[in-house]
Amino acid sequence: MSSSRPLPARYPEDVEHLDGAARGELRIPVCHTCGHAFWPPGPVCPRDFGTDVGWVTDPGTGRVNSWVRFHRSYFAGDAVPYVVVQVRLDSGPRLTTTWSGADDPQIGGAVVVSFRELGDGGALPEFGPVPS
Repeated sequence: MSSSRPLPARYPEDVEHLDGAARGELRIPVCHTCGHAFWPPGPVCPRDFGTDVGWVTDPGTGRVNSWVRFHRSYFAGDAVPYVVVQVRLDSGPRLTTTWSGADDPQIGGAVVVSFRELGDGGALPEFGPVPS
């Protein structure tokens, strides 16, 4: 699904994540010392404060941790209402994204990542129910 939402700002910490999304990959930071995957991205591991941090492609599966329905548009082009979910990835980190499912999310429900095209080659990850 395409959107007229503006492309997100490209901060150095987010470039790998945004470039991965444009390729259809969910990229998350991981500590090469202790193996901890984390979010949000940063220059050090929040578990052991190590600086040997890199990026991996995550399978993009997880479970709904929380969700909310917004009735106000915060970005031009967003239809309201829309649903935002917090997903706990099977790899550990929690991501907050838009919901791509037709029905309301279920707390604890299994989800999988998909990517919403933004135009100009940009995309953002969003989650929906695992197809049956």
